[in-house]
Amino acid sequence: MSIFIGDSVDYVMTNYYSLIFKTKKLFFNSLIDSKSVDYFKEEVEKIWNKVDHNFMKERIVELEKMVKENNSQGHKVVNPKAKYNEIYKIDPESVYQRYEDKYSKDISKYYGGRYKTLEDGFVDKRTYLSNYVSKYDDYQNNIPYYNKNGTIRSYHNIANYNSMVYNTNLNKSGWNRTNYDSELLGNDLVYLPAHPFACPLCMPYQGKVYSKSGKSNKYPPQEEAIAGGVGHPNCKHQWTLYWDSSQLQDNDYNSDKWQEKYDNKQKIRSTELQRTKLKTDMSIYKNLGDYENYDKAKSKVSLLNGKIQELKGGL
Repeated sequence: MSIFIGDSVDYVMTNYYSLIFKTKKLFFNSLIDSKSVDYFKEEVEKIWNKVDHNFMKERIVELEKMVKENNSQGHKVVNPKAKYNEIYKIDPESVYQRYEDKYSKDISKYYGGRYKTLEDGFVDKRTYLSNYVSKYDDYQNNIPYYNKNGTIRSYHNIANYNSMVYNTNLNKSGWNRTNYDSELLGNDLVYLPAHPFACPLCMPYQGKVYSKSGKSNKYPPQEEAIAGGVGHPNCKHQWTLYWDSSQLQDNDYNSDKWQEKYDNKQKIRSTELQRTKLKTDMSIYKNLGDYENYDKAKSKVSLLNGKIQELKGGL
């Protein structure tokens, strides 16, 4: 199920990034052609109104079905009066839309500032825009992520933030289903299947059995793992009901080797994203007629291709 969650989140994040890069091209091409602020705003709204939230809903339903089937394993219902409770609250679709609308409005406002500067006529358009290609990316991380005490922990771009919200929703939906099945089937024990490329927070806890209520004399309380980090933003771990030792995995993927593989996978994702960004920049520099920066970006892409291959060799 961790693979299902990972693939689903990667798909959503990739789609968001494609919209970010499409917006960047629109931003600079519109300024090159002196398109009005109203024109840009209208075109941006067209881009960001196409986010497929239905995919997110469908995958959540599919995951819940997978969790249900995995938990039951042919066991009979012992508590038919059990009620489904959304213990772990799932964010509504409006949360995604709120940040998509925010992004659309913020980038239109940002466009307006650059448009005014160019219209004033005190700068050379192509030189000004060439210098702004890299500066533009600094503006992307404008969504705050808050600590529990209300302070800002970090800033994210819309692709990272909304895919993180979606990841959390997927995970919570599965956890809620397992909590319900625990009551329905009368089983207090849960298992945390281990998966490759787990983060350092989760590694010590995966591949083990826990007591949901914490009343077991043999197994530690589930809350111990959750308090230790399981369920953090972007976590892919799913709880399943534990019935017998046949469910236990031979490999808990908890070693320095797998820590290194996790680090490599994160570096690959970051490097591939950097490569895609540079390819977008190449397109913009070409339209600007700035072949010096175009060639520099092309050379960087070539270097990143080699780095990616090297990193993949370590997986």
